Amino acid sequence: MKIQSRVLMLLILLVGCARQQPTGTDAQTPIAGSELDDAAWAEALIDHREEIDEEFRSSSTSPMAGTQYLKSEPRDRVYLARQERTFELTEAAEPAAVLVAERKEGAWHWESLAEDVVCEIDGEQVASGSTLEDPATFSIAGLHLSFYPGEDRVTFIVFDPERPEMKSFDHLLYYPPDRGYAVQAKLVKLPEPDEIEMLTSRDLKKTFYRYARIQFQVDGKDQELTAFKSALTGEGSEGLFIPFRDSTTSRETYGAGRFLEIDEPEAEHFVFDFNRAFNPLCNYSPAYNCAIPPRENHLKVAIRAGELTYPH
Repeated sequence: MKIQSRVLMLLILLVGCARQQPTGTDAQTPIAGSELDDAAWAEALIDHREEIDEEFRSSSTSPMAGTQYLKSEPRDRVYLARQERTFELTEAAEPAAVLVAERKEGAWHWESLAEDVVCEIDGEQVASGSTLEDPATFSIAGLHLSFYPGEDRVTFIVFDPERPEMKSFDHLLYYPPDRGYAVQAKLVKLPEPDEIEMLTSRDLKKTFYRYARIQFQVDGKDQELTAFKSALTGEGSEGLFIPFRDSTTSRETYGAGRFLEIDEPEAEHFVFDFNRAFNPLCNYSPAYNCAIPPRENHLKVAIRAGELTYPH
């Protein structure tokens, strides 16, 4: 689902002026993405923005419905207890407990402790007593919870369709489209990607790998951002994560910065589109844990493209 990867790209673009090429870009080199004319480019991105808005309005796990972030302490058994429209994690069973997650033989299993607890993975129901090796969704008394199993703990995110922000949501906010911010860029892979602990909005740390430098120009000035990967092999290794701040941060755009996520370009030269910049989910709800852009990705120029701060 697009929302759950938002780490999805929120974007909108129309026609803008061309920018100078970044340092090191050969004018003769075909640039991936530049083959689209303005109309096709704009239409595809506008359609995508409308799809995202519709998901935010209608999805049972819309970020606008997020109300709680629950992460257990390291243990092998975790109980989920409900109090009206909120939940808490407990070490022991109690009358309000609706399910238990237990780690046995290296895997998490779940068991229902109340009526009408439904668990699904990719739209398929998972029976009580089953193993949960992948993220799952629980439905309990009209509320929805995303479940994420970890090595020694579990995380739940709670979604309430009655949250005021969910009921009043219409659409996300963006700068006017500007193709001038779809800049020609050069991907410079690092010979040996190194591990970095990126701070998060909950004062935790999340591991990424410093993978490449992206070189480009804005208003004729050379710029550079670091592209990260969450894994170097297997799942999560195909995409690049580029968190950044710029001079619009905390003024016109979200105070913690913005994100770009792109498939790793096949060619060295490619179009790097800031109109695709989107806000961390923390802008919409307190139920998330979001990476904070490291200092090396603080731009001094203004990037007036992509998503604006969503007001509450």
